[in-house]
Amino acid sequence: MDELFVPPVDRWEPEAAQLTGRDAVLHRSHLVGADPALTKEGGGNFSAKGIVSDHRHRITRVLWMSAWGCDGAATTPADFPALRLDDLLELRASGPLSENGMIDYLVDCGLRGEQRRPGIETLTHAFIPYPHVDHCHPDAVIALTSFPGGRQAADAEFGDEAIWFDYRQFDVGVARELADRIAARPGCRFVLLANHGLFTWADSSEECYRNSLEAVERATRAVRKAVRRPPDLGGQSVSPPAPEVATDLLGELLPAMRGALSAGTPGVVLHLDRSDEAVRFASSARGPRCTQDGPSCPDHLVTVGYRPLVLDVTPAGTRTESNRTSADVGAESNRTMADVGAVLDGIERHRRWYNDYYERHVPLTARGLGRRGDAPRAIVLPGLGAVTAGPDAAKARLCADHLAQTMTVIRAADAAGGYVSLSEAQGAADEYWPLMRLKPQLRPPDGPLAGKVFLVAASDEACATTVADRLAASGAHVALAAELPRRQAGMAASAAEICARHGERRAVALPSPASDPEAAVRDAVLAYGGFDVFIDLTRSGGLASAALAVFDRQRRRGSVLLARDGRTAGELELEIGRLEADAEGRFGLTVNAVATADPVAVAEAALFLAGPVFGPVSDTWDGTVLFPRRAPDLAHHTVQATAHDLPHETAHDPAHETAHDIHDDTIHDNTRGSR
Repeated sequence: MDELFVPPVDRWEPEAAQLTGRDAVLHRSHLVGADPALTKEGGGNFSAKGIVSDHRHRITRVLWMSAWGCDGAATTPADFPALRLDDLLELRASGPLSENGMIDYLVDCGLRGEQRRPGIETLTHAFIPYPHVDHCHPDAVIALTSFPGGRQAADAEFGDEAIWFDYRQFDVGVARELADRIAARPGCRFVLLANHGLFTWADSSEECYRNSLEAVERATRAVRKAVRRPPDLGGQSVSPPAPEVATDLLGELLPAMRGALSAGTPGVVLHLDRSDEAVRFASSARGPRCTQDGPSCPDHLVTVGYRPLVLDVTPAGTRTESNRTSADVGAESNRTMADVGAVLDGIERHRRWYNDYYERHVPLTARGLGRRGDAPRAIVLPGLGAVTAGPDAAKARLCADHLAQTMTVIRAADAAGGYVSLSEAQGAADEYWPLMRLKPQLRPPDGPLAGKVFLVAASDEACATTVADRLAASGAHVALAAELPRRQAGMAASAAEICARHGERRAVALPSPASDPEAAVRDAVLAYGGFDVFIDLTRSGGLASAALAVFDRQRRRGSVLLARDGRTAGELELEIGRLEADAEGRFGLTVNAVATADPVAVAEAALFLAGPVFGPVSDTWDGTVLFPRRAPDLAHHTVQATAHDLPHETAHDPAHETAHDIHDDTIHDNTRGSR
């Protein structure tokens, strides 16, 4: 591994040389898109030129251009709309064209109706007079263009073979200028886009791909030559705590983060990066501070935003278990409370900064699509690593990937003389650029339970799978806890099946069994940041009390659904009462019990109690003691449920419901409305 960058891997297969047209660029996009050293998910774009017959059997020159925001590693033929190349070339020497006019023109150039929207760099691909063109975001190239002496280092390495292009938003003017500069330099093979990435082109698909590999190799060499100090960002300024201490602290901090970041949204999912690279960066003297100077690539504005929040919550000086005293325990408890307070204060500070950033830099003409959320989407924790947030696990992970790329670029650029990024004004202009707002990564997640996380404990994987599958199909994420260790392998297989059906990390099997309640709850927190609903399908029932602390730290109403087969309403009342007593004085809890362990019935009850419901399920349950009213698939179940609120709750009065309650307490509101 290179000391600065992970090098790309040459994945070319000789048989791919036989591919032509769209098949060739589809194959090449898979190679580039699957290599994080060349680009990240959803970044870059790819094209090929060729000849086809149109609907009237006329020979037509076309450009197959990757669709806007598609993931190169997973493209399909539908992701490469065919555009009439001669029509695109008409713009090479025409007059001014607005952004909206450019997009409309690109769509009108489509060879077929109902094609996907092509990327905004389409005209650059069209104007470069070669059959194959790629644009990607390699770490090494971005780093080369992100330090003060980068241009001189690039000139020394590439000479006339590369054009340096200072960052600008892509429009018809940029496409024309690049085409003119390439035409004026016949030996040129690369465009180095400052703070952005790379363009390469060639007569063959293989040569185009190899040009990208060569550019990364040479950019890496140029950065190495420019290095003037160790690539350690000033060395460690914070000592990372022992792993078990870090785990305990994160178990306290993450729910507080998730609760604060969820305000004003249906909910968020957190992604924790505890890799060695993330911890070293977060613990360094200069790394966290450099992140405040802006992202390494404009694509990151969609996920991370202009900058992450940087916190300092490291529990320095925590003693080992063998040396801890009762005084240490009390001190650690007080420190944890202070750390949680620092997290909440930091998030509020970031909100104030973002509002000021928006007011200072986003003109009225760019506000038509509305303001984005002001909460941080990424948080750097010195000594601990980084946490990123998203409306689902896939988007939270992509945010983490983008933050990791910025970390890599900062480390290399800092070693070469300092990190230079986009200004706040340029970052805001890009973040609120209407074309950037069309990125697929900004589409809201599907499903009535989007943003919600469930912790499900079950005695066997079949029961857990049935419940979790229904929840995941409705947009939820599910943490699965096996009641006993011997069931954990089966639970892991169930989680994998659910992810295969419903998407990335829609379900995770927890490493700790429900028979170890504190550990299982901690594992669920580390997986998603917290959870909104706990469903207990076990016989032991020990996990519910441990879950209460998570609801309290999130400062959001929690919900517990107890599924008990063969219990009477009176027995359920007693169990609910014990749980309510455990929850006395906490932030808020709704406790429900269903007198069945049938997973179909439990899933339907959970859907009813947990959020907006749909179809015939909306009147499946009725009354304070809930019974199935209709829905044929439940007719054979003997089901009854009781629903209780804690005594400190006030009665539901719509006249006194606040907008925050309506938006943030979906679980709470639906449960209250069911009684």
